[in-house]
Amino acid sequence: MSSSRITNLLVAYLALVCAFLPYVGWSPSLGAISEELALDYSQAGGISSITGLVAGAMILIGGFVASRWGCKNVIVAGLASGVLGQAVFAMSHGYGLVVVARVLAGVSVGFLWVATYTMAVNWFRDSNRTGRALGVMLSGDGMGALLSLFVFSAVLAAFGWRTGLTVQAVVMGVVLVLVLVVSKNAPVDRERAGQPSAVESEPIPANAGSYRSLLNRNVIAAVLFWIGGVGLFAAISSWLPSILVEDAGMSESLAGFLTALFSIAGSAAALTVPLLAERLGGTKKIIAVAGIVTAVALGAMTAFLATESYVMVVLLVPLIGIGVYSSESLTLAEAIESVHPKFAGIVNGIIIGTPWLVSGFAYPYLLGAVKDATGSFVQGFAILTVATVLLCGVTPYFIRETAQVTKAKSSPLAQQH
Repeated sequence: MSSSRITNLLVAYLALVCAFLPYVGWSPSLGAISEELALDYSQAGGISSITGLVAGAMILIGGFVASRWGCKNVIVAGLASGVLGQAVFAMSHGYGLVVVARVLAGVSVGFLWVATYTMAVNWFRDSNRTGRALGVMLSGDGMGALLSLFVFSAVLAAFGWRTGLTVQAVVMGVVLVLVLVVSKNAPVDRERAGQPSAVESEPIPANAGSYRSLLNRNVIAAVLFWIGGVGLFAAISSWLPSILVEDAGMSESLAGFLTALFSIAGSAAALTVPLLAERLGGTKKIIAVAGIVTAVALGAMTAFLATESYVMVVLLVPLIGIGVYSSESLTLAEAIESVHPKFAGIVNGIIIGTPWLVSGFAYPYLLGAVKDATGSFVQGFAILTVATVLLCGVTPYFIRETAQVTKAKSSPLAQQH
């Protein structure tokens, strides 16, 4: 692996980590924000839901934009939007300006998610290890959650949420400069230069050469599973810190850290489970088991939430994260390997973007609306448990384990996953 590949992978990873600042970097102070801005629970849930909706749209668009503008330009646009969004949020004195800030945050999150993943894929196009490489990028969730929910929760608590968001904007600005100076797009234009690569010169199979091939069962199953997984991340990262602070009496930093365990434990699974799948020679059983673990753990967490057993609630959070991330990396790899490499960026956009549009928007808002209506989050999490059984527990059985479309000539990222 060349130093250029490693450098660009690390820069993409760092930019992905920064995406968590505009997405959930404010959530440890949700109670203080809601009180100061006089928000009800539905509006407070909307802070995350608006971002999820816009992010989903931007991920879908970003996959196409990155192929035309280049991943670096999309990453730069995402970081710039994040800097502006956090600055506007910090200056907000009413819900209207908060909505503007959250729209900018959604643009940032969406562009950063799809462009960083696609850049990583492009730089490892020759290696046949898609699962492992995508696992590395997915592990960025753990670092992003730790930074946004724990490290910056201390800043928010010490200096107030407005100052904390301003500092986050500065951090994203520093990373923006780093991307401009260090990062570059992968050399994927060999065909235009008269030097077609092995993948590009290879005939595209008839059943993989049209956009209709993107609707195969592996892509659809991955979209459904990611709807469940992304929704759980959105709901837990948005509301659990507030629940632990207001109901369990924890500090903001401790509540943020315990919530971040969802992604920290999940990131470890995202790195190791693809290696296990390579040794076992199959992924479907692992995905199915992880989906069942996710649903059972969420159901148990809901039961302990109903009995106010908050120690058990936080112990189950990392188990849910392990189930979600274990399967997300593998389902994404199966989907990418079920289509021709020319469609890898589009598949990334569809699978990562659609869940943000659907559950990334609906889950946090639903929990807030249920809290407004019933005075409790329990019924909302019960509804999410049923949805998780269907989306994460059932859909893995419809996956068809693929013989790689491009085998040894396929993308290096395609096999590192």
